[in-house]
Amino acid sequence: MKRIALTRMTRGTLAALALSLVLAAGIHLSAQSGAMRPDVEKLLDEGLSLFKQDNLEGAQQKFEKALMLDVTSEEALAWVEKVGYHQLLAAIGSDNASIESQMNTLLELTTREVRQRERDPQMIEAALTAMFGGGDRLEQERALYAGINTHGVYLLPGLVARTAEADQPVRVRAIIMITKLSDDAVLPLSRVLQSSTILQVQAAIAALQRIGNPAAIPSLLRTAEIHPDSLVRESARDAARALGAAGGLSASDALLAQANRFYNDSNYMTRTYHDALVWEIDGEQLTHTDVAEWALNELRADQLIRDAIALDGSNVRAHALDACNRMARFAEYRAVQDVIADRVGKGELEESRLAELRGQELEMDKVKSGAYALSDATLLAALDLALEERRPEVAIELLQATRSFITPGTRADDVPAALGRALGYDHRGVRFAAAECISYLNPRGYADGGEVIRNLSEGVTEAGRRVALTIFPEEDDQLHVRSLLERANVASFNDETALGGLERALMFPKDLIVVAPGLKDMPTAELIRRFREDYRTKHTPILVISDESEYTENEATYGSAENGILVVNRSIEPLRLRDDLLAGVLADEARERDTMIAARAAETLRYLAARETSFDLSLARDALVAALENPSDTVRIPACRAIASLGILRAGPALVRICQEGEANSLDLRVAALQTIGDIHRGGAQIEPALIAVLDAAVESSEVQLQRAASRAKGMIAPGIYREN
Repeated sequence: MKRIALTRMTRGTLAALALSLVLAAGIHLSAQSGAMRPDVEKLLDEGLSLFKQDNLEGAQQKFEKALMLDVTSEEALAWVEKVGYHQLLAAIGSDNASIESQMNTLLELTTREVRQRERDPQMIEAALTAMFGGGDRLEQERALYAGINTHGVYLLPGLVARTAEADQPVRVRAIIMITKLSDDAVLPLSRVLQSSTILQVQAAIAALQRIGNPAAIPSLLRTAEIHPDSLVRESARDAARALGAAGGLSASDALLAQANRFYNDSNYMTRTYHDALVWEIDGEQLTHTDVAEWALNELRADQLIRDAIALDGSNVRAHALDACNRMARFAEYRAVQDVIADRVGKGELEESRLAELRGQELEMDKVKSGAYALSDATLLAALDLALEERRPEVAIELLQATRSFITPGTRADDVPAALGRALGYDHRGVRFAAAECISYLNPRGYADGGEVIRNLSEGVTEAGRRVALTIFPEEDDQLHVRSLLERANVASFNDETALGGLERALMFPKDLIVVAPGLKDMPTAELIRRFREDYRTKHTPILVISDESEYTENEATYGSAENGILVVNRSIEPLRLRDDLLAGVLADEARERDTMIAARAAETLRYLAARETSFDLSLARDALVAALENPSDTVRIPACRAIASLGILRAGPALVRICQEGEANSLDLRVAALQTIGDIHRGGAQIEPALIAVLDAAVESSEVQLQRAASRAKGMIAPGIYREN
């Protein structure tokens, strides 16, 4: 009875609180508006009709669609929020809804309401007025902490503006208030150092020195080097020294070092404000832009890189880091888009999330094209940096950029050292991209030519091979787990630290995460928790490799089949790992990424086969024949062309099957197969009856293209081979 009473009381409290939120929101109870797009107005009317019928889910869909069509529509936004509140009330009133789900929904809606309040311009201005108003010191302090508690960093533009006022007490008070925001104010103030108003710059220097965070040093050094006012330069230099700047450290070096940390360390400056914001100074006005969380660090790095390039436009390192940072933004965008698309496909997210991401396509293409505009030397320097810092997806993008500028038909005298290093890298995607790049250079002689062809062959036949991120500090364990995975047809990429592995897991696509228990730099349970909190690794299967003596304990600590976490005995047989465990957690369906890689590999081999080259293409014969079994034409057609150029006779049966399957295969593929049959059997070599039959059938076909291809093949094979019936 007590439990029932408590539940009813809790529901009553939740309902009252939710109702107060509805009333506080002040949302209009009609969908009327002034100038409005007809399609948006129609959706709002339909949604209002459904809302009056208590069809909350249908109404929500209509209002959300209207908001997607016109994101500036206040009416659509208001109705989306209003229906959300009513859905909460319905959930609270339902006996089927758990208290936990009710509280989660309430928390989500309350958080949304709080964010609206903390950003409200009128409320912010009222808070600032109270903070700078009259009254005794105690009232001022109360107003200060109330304003900071409610609005946080969103007070900064108003506070910074007041640091330029003529009234000195106001300026001093503004600086003191800014310092109360502590680390949250460091990055915004670093941009204020570029203000056109000296008073604001002086205030920013004073506040940064008082806060004491060394993250301000690079921007202070920049101000100390280039500000036109000598007193400001001296103040900035003193502040940088007070924060621990090393003697002789240049602003450019400091800016690039900090940019590198932002670009490469997802935990850098984690104490700053939790909203994903990028700050800028426009003249004397401090502004902020909301950005996607996955792009935040790269965008912060971009600001610092631009500052460094402005100081020294000839700095190769700055341009190299710029290229890496651009490619990192693009790679992150693609990775996030893939994850969101997968979750939308599974019904876990609304289509609007994917539509929002796709709306950034043009912007991200521009980001990427900025790297393509850099010189070959800069791209190669960036490649070295990406390899050094273990950013495989960045390295792959840079290799593709380098590949795009190679003149078709070229024959290089040598291969850049950076490409050679990439060819020997421990990530197969990097190795393949390097092999592709070197192939199009087609050097007159290359000592590692066999590795080039081996990687291309692997790209053709094993593009669908799964990739695992492994985290094992001990080399013996690394080698043992790598061997286990290889025999289960999984390629692995190891990181020796938990933090490094966590960062790498978010930087490139992976199908499996394999970790050791008892990691030294982070508890394994904490590492797994972080993987499960990030949407990019939330659904990635995790294996914990355990010694037999600790298996039971580790199974109890980490094992959770429903969350995709399996504890595996270190002594497990490779075949059992593959057939009993991995077969269940790794899907076998073809993926777009795999098909694209296989197609590029086949096209590269076709390119080499049609030219004079020093590469031994006989090493790729098996891979090209196997490619004819690939389900995609983008792989099989270039494979046909390469087989034709190399005259691979053992491809005959596979080519015949393609023709015999008829309309199950595309017309273009069948034409390519017929042409290849003619090329590899030129002069009548090893003619089989089945081959003659498919050529005769094609000549009798109603498709003109098949007739022509078969007639050409007959002519290539030589006269006298055929006997008319």
